Order: sequence, then structure tokens, then C-alpha cells
Amino acid sequence: MRPSFMGLEAARSGLMVTQKALDIVGNNMTNEKTKGYTRQRLDTVSLRLYGGANYGSAIALAGQGVKAVGVGQLRNSYLDYKFREKYSDVGYHDQKMAVMEQLEGIISDPEVNKAGIQEALKELSDALNELTSTSASKATSATIVMNAFKEVVSTLNQYDSGIKNLVEQTKKDMAAAVKDFNATLQQISELNKEIYKEVFNNSDFDGVKYGPNELMDDRNLLLDELARYGKVSVEDNGDGTINVMVNGHQAVGVDGASYWTDELSLDKEGTGMFWQSTGQMAGLGNGLLNGFQDTLKGSSSVAPGIPYYQEQLDLFAQSLYQTFNNVLKVENADPDAAVTYKQLLKGGEDGIVTAGNLSLSDEWLADASYILNSDGGLDDIKAMGELLKKEFSIGGFTGTFEQFITNMTSTLGSEMNACNTRLEAALAIAETAETNRQSVSGVSLNEEGVNMMSLNKTFQALGRLMTAMDEQLDVIINQMGLVGR
Repeated sequence: MRPSFMGLEAARSGLMVTQKALDIVGNNMTNEKTKGYTRQRLDTVSLRLYGGANYGSAIALAGQGVKAVGVGQLRNSYLDYKFREKYSDVGYHDQKMAVMEQLEGIISDPEVNKAGIQEALKELSDALNELTSTSASKATSATIVMNAFKEVVSTLNQYDSGIKNLVEQTKKDMAAAVKDFNATLQQISELNKEIYKEVFNNSDFDGVKYGPNELMDDRNLLLDELARYGKVSVEDNGDGTINVMVNGHQAVGVDGASYWTDELSLDKEGTGMFWQSTGQMAGLGNGLLNGFQDTLKGSSSVAPGIPYYQEQLDLFAQSLYQTFNNVLKVENADPDAAVTYKQLLKGGEDGIVTAGNLSLSDEWLADASYILNSDGGLDDIKAMGELLKKEFSIGGFTGTFEQFITNMTSTLGSEMNACNTRLEAALAIAETAETNRQSVSGVSLNEEGVNMMSLNKTFQALGRLMTAMDEQLDVIINQMGLVGR
């Protein structure tokens, strides 16, 4: 037989659950702008309390009401993975672009302001032409030539200094990024521990597990941030904890009651990374840390980084050194003596010539007329001017000095354009992935408004149900069995 007050309990449970569902809707709406917030829902089940009846009909006990089992999240792990995969591409290309823009400011922007190496070469050519064609004082013209050459060398030194400063700053930025990466791993591990405790405490007798949604949102935000540094994937352990893989290497894990992280360290040069647990070099798949690594190590024309452009400037300096130190013959009264040349340029004390240590020779600095012959002949000076128009083979490139610089800056420009194109494509794909993700886990005020009105209607109907049940009880208690009294 049906219990007399069972209908009231069913209506009461419905009212309580509906009120709580409205609370969750309100929580969703108020957190619509909260960064990282995941839309929540109230999970419910129908009560079933007649399973133990051995005799009698179970139908009489049907309709016990509803039970709220937990507050879940609307989230899709596949969409999370797709977003993080593309976000690592954004981090990689964005970091490369940032370094190349600084490099462009060192070796390209001065050309716009008439202060770069190409402008210095033009001024040198003009000075040599003036020396060989003007009737003005040769000593004065020789001084102009020396100053023009000094400007070429000084500009090279300036480029070299700027690039070395960029390398050091990029190393510092990379070290800071590695520190942030390790700190993020540690925070995820700490959240693993806290979430596990909450999930364990909230697990019901059916084994259904509900975690602390706010802490899980915090962890997901950290995972999104971690994806900027490298290729991230996540393994769910089923107890609220996760394993975090960075390009296949486990960086966050759980071993029984032990919560651990594997951290990155920099090599001695500060340009590479390795995992502390294995000592092996870390390949992060993509992300800004790989962007740092590639710009600090890229020395080939296929994937040029800072070392490539540093090497190009050194080759240019060495070519200048070899060319102009073998053009002005030292005067000798003996026609049978071996030909020697005036040293106009010098490199380091160890004999190595770079863009950073190239300078005018002491002899030339002491006397601007050092380049002039005692007999007033200008053939060698004219040869110097012709050398600026001559094509040389410099590091695999054949062309004039000016064309070499143009080729180098064009290579940088092409790399920047390609990187910017890839960055824009990665951003577009990441934004699409984020839009798809937000369509599931984000809060829609329109949708929540519809849910609110629907729940309000449900609450009103349940209130009417409670009244109907009360009226039934009144009939049973006060009106039934009164005939014949």
C-alpha cells in the first residue's frame, strides 16, 4: 500500500533540488566574465527505495522523488587538448617573432635612418671617388676616406654589440621562462593533492566522484598557461588527479601518496634545456621555450637564428679585412723585392677577425695620408673604389659588399614574414579551438536565462503539486468515512 505522506516527500525533494539548480544557474550567470570558469550543472537521480521488497508490489513505493548527487562541469577534454595543441604553436611563433623584431631593430632599422652599413659603404665609395677626381688637398680627401672607413667599421662593431646584448637578454628571458614553467608544474602538482582530498571526501557510496570545481578551474587555467611553453597532454587518473605530459615526457605525476614534478634546467651555455630526472636534452615539441632555443641556436640558412646573422656579419668583416689589406702596395725601391701590402684593417690579437673586433690599423689611425703614395699615384686608390663594386664569394653568397648586406637583411625580412604568417594562422586556429571549447564550457547568458525561466516554472508546478497532495490528505483525514455519522 502506498504510504500516505509519500507524495509530500516527492514534492519537497523536487522543490529543494529545483532551488539548488536555480542557485547553480545564478552562479553560472554571475561568473560569466570570470577567467577560466567552467559552466556548472546540478546532476540528479530519481530515488529508488523499493529494491529490498521481497513481498508485495514495488509499484506502491514508486515515485519517491529526486536526489541531487553533485555539481558537475560541462567540459570536453578533447576540445581542451586541441586548444592547448594550437596554443603551443602560438607560443613558439610569437617568441620567435619577438626576437626577430629586436634583431631587425639592430641590423635593418638603421638603414631607414641613413645610419646603417649600406649607407656607410655608399659614403666610403663617394669619398674614394672624391679622392681620385678632385683637385682639392689629397690629405684632406684622405682624411675623409679614413673617416668613411671608420664609419663602416664602427657600424659593424655596433651591430655586433647589439646582437651580443640581444643574445644575453634572450638568455635571461629564457631562464625566467624556465623558472615560470617549473613553478607552473609545481602549482599543478599542489592542486593535484588538494583536489584528490576533496574528491575522496565527496565520493558517495555509488562511487560517483565530484571534485572541487573552482580548484579544477584553477588547474585547467594553469594547464592552458603551460601549453604556451610546450606541447602538453593530460592523463586523467580517475581520482581527481592528473598526469601531465610535455611532448611525451611525464612532468607531473602521482605515485601512491607521492605527488612529484620533473623540472627543466638550463645547460652551461644557457641556450638549451634538459630534464632533471634524466639529464637528457628536453624537446618540448613546440611552445615559447623551443622558440627561445631555436633563436639562440639556429645557425643555418634553413632555420636562421641569432647565430646565423652573427656569423654573416663576421664573414662580412673577414672579407673586408682580406680585401682591403691586399690592395695598397708598400713602396719599395727594389723592383725584385716581394710585394707587400699596407695593412688598413686589423682584427683581434689572436688573429681572429670578427664584426666585433674589426678596426682600422694603428698605422692608418696615426696618419690619414697612410693610403697615399709618395709619388702622388692614385691607381691603388682607384682599385679600392673598384673593390666596392666587385663581386666576391662570401659564405656561399656571391655579390658585392652592399648586395651581401641586402641579402642578409632580406633573409631576415623573409623569415619575419613567414613567421608572422605562421603566427597569424596559429592564432586563428587557436581562436577557433577556443570558440569551440567555450561553446561547451563557457557561460551563455541567453541559455542560462532560458534555464532560469524553466526552473522557475518547475518550482511553481512543484508548489502546486505540494498543494494538491495536501488537499488529498485533507480529504483522506477529514472527509473520508464520515457517511452515516
